[in-house]
Amino acid sequence: MGFISSEVIKLKGTFGDGEVRLCRCEPAAANGVNVVLLHGVHSSANLSRHNKFRHLADVLADSGFASWLVETSRRVRDKHVYGSDMAAWIRDAFSGKTFPQEQEDAFAGIREVFRRVKKQRVWLWGFSLGGIIALSAAAVLPAVEKIILSGTGLVSFPNVEKYIPTTPILSTLRSTLSPDTIQCVKANGLISFRGSKDEVFPESSCRELFNAIPLPPEAKHFFVVEGSDHSMRMRDSKACPQIMDEMVSCIVKTWL
Repeated sequence: MGFISSEVIKLKGTFGDGEVRLCRCEPAAANGVNVVLLHGVHSSANLSRHNKFRHLADVLADSGFASWLVETSRRVRDKHVYGSDMAAWIRDAFSGKTFPQEQEDAFAGIREVFRRVKKQRVWLWGFSLGGIIALSAAAVLPAVEKIILSGTGLVSFPNVEKYIPTTPILSTLRSTLSPDTIQCVKANGLISFRGSKDEVFPESSCRELFNAIPLPPEAKHFFVVEGSDHSMRMRDSKACPQIMDEMVSCIVKTWL
């Protein structure tokens, strides 16, 4: 069935078109939990037909979750017109953008959710870099109840790591994000997912981050998604929307 209503809220952004777009997706029967979805670097989270976060919002709605999709500011939004030319997309959309700008865009969306939902429960679910931003938000916003990470680690594989110094947003990540941030995370629950075929972060890197988050062992859960890639889109090199269903099912069984 999926979500039954949606709204696109435009907030002030830090870069490019100057907009952060926040999509609210309401379920038919709400369970009282709002899940803020944070995309990875050079990615998008909106209600377009093939966007994975739209599918995730549908799956979450079936379990009663309200979803809030945060899409950060950029110069160009029509990613699909670039096809497989990711280098051109990154250049045209994000060239010159810093990590603090990306982080502040996400924070603007998160703060707006808190403003609108009042005292309802708020969980943050970040994919890849979005996971780092979710953790940094939970370090300064004590009202964040739970955190979910998908494909988030500390240090990527060497063949990926070598591109970071020249990549928009990522090039300023380590110089501007305090190493103490993880130690300040406040939440009462954490789930970390990693695809067994993640091509960006090795499992050791994801587990190192997981272990560093200062929550009691019984409040933290690490799950391997068999066959999944880093984006949680593909299983064994084939498109697999069911990966999202599996993660939501895991969350429901663990926390509800």
